[in-house]
Amino acid sequence: MVKQELFIGNHYYNGIYGKKVMVVGHQKHATDKERVLYKDNPMAYNVSTDNTDMLKELISGECMEWEPRDRKAWLQFGKMLSRNLNFNLGTEQSSKLFDSIAFCNYLQIPDIALDNRQGKDEDCLYVYSENIFKEYLEEAKPDKIIVWGEPYKYIKKIGTELDDGNCRIVSPLYGKIDVLKINHPCRVERGGYDEMIKRIKAFIQKN
Repeated sequence: MVKQELFIGNHYYNGIYGKKVMVVGHQKHATDKERVLYKDNPMAYNVSTDNTDMLKELISGECMEWEPRDRKAWLQFGKMLSRNLNFNLGTEQSSKLFDSIAFCNYLQIPDIALDNRQGKDEDCLYVYSENIFKEYLEEAKPDKIIVWGEPYKYIKKIGTELDDGNCRIVSPLYGKIDVLKINHPCRVERGGYDEMIKRIKAFIQKN
């Protein structure tokens, strides 16, 4: 099994409102080109750079080969969040935002590889990924984690649920971390970003 590299932006340790913020996605969506490569060589994903390469492509604008729905969702998420968090950098807002976070996908394999397993051993993949995720936490030591959808039900198992529906992870290895669940950006209905961004902003600012 592979271990993807954790992406840590150049400005991550400066924080957003003074807080180190990690974003956790579910898994990488393969492009059409990658699907062809994977079909020819199922071992092609035994590399450890997915998270890092993906965010570098996003920051540099070289994400045009991404699956269109994913690309649009990421760019919209970055644009809306950076604008509301007062990243006053014009057209560079999204890049600045993504260079200010840590990011990982919870599952260590892309969707095409999981599809190929036809759902077999999926829970085992999550158990394996939990150990990798804990390593990410120890490396980045975030103050806040924003989770996109599905991985939240696994992440909350290593924390304590709070009255507001979020959870908190406390460990001598990585301190106190508050965790917020939101919908994946590609599943946010049109016009739904405003409410989501308000939640994220309040979550990051809260001590």
